Amino acid sequence: MGGRGVEQVIFELRSLLILASSLGAISIATQTMAADPERYDTVAFLRACTDLVPNVDYSLPMDVECISQSHRMCELADPDAEAERCVLVVSKWMRNETISEWPEIPEEARLGYEDPPTAQDVIRDAKRIFDNEILAQFAPAMTDCEDIQIEGVSEQDACGYADALAGWLALRILQRANEREEEKQVP
Repeated sequence: MGGRGVEQVIFELRSLLILASSLGAISIATQTMAADPERYDTVAFLRACTDLVPNVDYSLPMDVECISQSHRMCELADPDAEAERCVLVVSKWMRNETISEWPEIPEEARLGYEDPPTAQDVIRDAKRIFDNEILAQFAPAMTDCEDIQIEGVSEQDACGYADALAGWLALRILQRANEREEEKQVP
């Protein structure tokens, strides 16, 4: 048994050496990829993810998950970057999407908003004008700009993120409602 014990120890040491070498290679590869954050395209991820969200009962949580995941992926791609960078990239995308697509929503379907609503608009008007059950559930989750805090992000940029998210989610809800109305009219 003494010989087998030594052979077993040598086998285990070889296994540990192989494992350590593999982990070292993975670590080097990860460091190399993290050093090149340009390889990850936050905007492309946002487009792809949100384009895949179907018009179903739980579309809104799926949209929120796309936004959340894009922010996390952006941070993982460049862990040395300032926290604000990813918030700004995601906020800018949501604002641009909302501004470019808001005019396509029929005026009578915009819930009285000429421009996309801000987080404060959604909070203020939630009980008054939202008869959409999902939107009514979403409104209380919105954070007033005075209360929002994102670690490593200025109050102004965190507030901009909240406003961009509120406008974009309102747009998505109205787009889907409009699509459902159009589907009802098609024989």
